[in-house]
Amino acid sequence: MPIYEFRCAACGERFEALVDAGTEALECRACGAERATRVLSAPSPAAHLAMSGGAKRKQEQANAKLRADTKARFKAARRGRR
Repeated sequence: MPIYEFRCAACGERFEALVDAGTEALECRACGAERATRVLSAPSPAAHLAMSGGAKRKQEQANAKLRADTKARFKAARRGRR
């Protein structure tokens, strides 16, 4: 079940609700009117994972080793084709 954002045409209240996919209208939680319609909401920002200094250096070393290994395999395969 997705979470949608709704806006009431009667009182202007904006709220979120966990409803079935495709639900276009809902009863307003503030005033009870049947005219709360679904609105487009801004997408959430991309997740950003924070790493400590040591974890970041360890990941950078692993990435450098992976790049070096990949480059070596590519060169070996290219030499084998000649």
